[in-house]
Amino acid sequence: MLFKKRLTFASLVLVVVITLLTGCIAPAEPTGNASQPSPQTTVPKYTNWDDVLSAAKGTTVNWFMWGGSDTINAHVDTAIGGPLKEQYGITLNRVPVENTADAVNKVLNEKAAGKAHGGSIDLIWINGENFRTLKEANLLYGPFTDLLPNRKFVNWDNPALAYDFGQKVDGYEAPWASFQWVMEYNTKNVQTPPKTFEALKTWIAQHPGRFTYPAPPNHVGSAFVRQLFYWAAGSPDIFLQEFDQAAYDKVAPQVWDYLNAIKPNLWHAGDTYPELAAMTDLIANGEIDFNMEYDANRASTYIKSGQYPDSMRTFVFDSGTLANVSYVGIPYNANNPAGALVLANLLASPDYQIALTDPETGLGWMVAIDPTRLSAEEQAQLAKTPRGVATLPSDVLSSHAIPEARASWVKPIDDGWTANVLKK
Repeated sequence: MLFKKRLTFASLVLVVVITLLTGCIAPAEPTGNASQPSPQTTVPKYTNWDDVLSAAKGTTVNWFMWGGSDTINAHVDTAIGGPLKEQYGITLNRVPVENTADAVNKVLNEKAAGKAHGGSIDLIWINGENFRTLKEANLLYGPFTDLLPNRKFVNWDNPALAYDFGQKVDGYEAPWASFQWVMEYNTKNVQTPPKTFEALKTWIAQHPGRFTYPAPPNHVGSAFVRQLFYWAAGSPDIFLQEFDQAAYDKVAPQVWDYLNAIKPNLWHAGDTYPELAAMTDLIANGEIDFNMEYDANRASTYIKSGQYPDSMRTFVFDSGTLANVSYVGIPYNANNPAGALVLANLLASPDYQIALTDPETGLGWMVAIDPTRLSAEEQAQLAKTPRGVATLPSDVLSSHAIPEARASWVKPIDDGWTANVLKK
């Protein structure tokens, strides 16, 4: 009996010793699983593409993006998520947000919480003020574009690509597609669309309740208001410089007067401004006669999918409409930067970019890469891409394209709209 008690005590001492020893030894690195990379104490940097591919294989990449279009969402899931999985073994997790600013705020909040790695977001569909916010706060991963094999198809000497709303990209964004803002209208109710802001104002007064626009900071509604600033100023010139309070104060009152003058004749008398996605239903249901979008081919795509009637067409204002590039960026604390890099590279591939322009198989968007850098066969394939029935010819779009304002103008204009129109 005494022997058993001594043995028990000795065993207890041994357990305590082992416990103390193991507490001094660092635990083994987690092995991770098939859907996520192993947790990192720092965000890894890469200098070799093979290392990127190796680190990305078998992981999930979280792409935060505006989710207001069922067509875009379906395209991303299949035309991008499919090849990403088949070619690279990467699972795409598309995370929809109402506004890109929501994703930016998540990154800012994680920074404030000290989350320097293992972040929620691997990739963001981003440009303009949202890019500027993260870049100036040093909250972007990179520069990374020189690492992408498909960088050879991107003409970074083109200022329209090298600068995002006046902010130099500096390798912190990779291009996805080019866009131009257009007005969509139903020819069943509107035979001759108003192609100047003066004519639009008159039309709205004569057809109360048949026009509206999304509330800034929605990117499309914000663009509508910025184009009114160009109209009031007589040209885009001052907006291509950094924000100037005196110039703003000189131009803004004319814009607020215009928007407040049309407000009583807007849909629901201007008491509310619909989300962009809701406007699609409103015009399809015959409640309004105009819609607006940065995608010059969307009306054609929606006709094909049955979301729009066959009578929908598009136009641009005589004074021009805004054209820009959509990019993807990687947050500084991305959990899976390797997967994000592979996805960014896929978006710039000739196969995807050419397919992107086809309204039958893609979104009918304009390419972000330089067509002259494609092979002769690829250029011929791109040239054969059909235009949608409601899509304006390329020469009409290009001849009416006007540059985006510098990002420093966007927030003051959006905030001014809230204070001087929404709250009036």
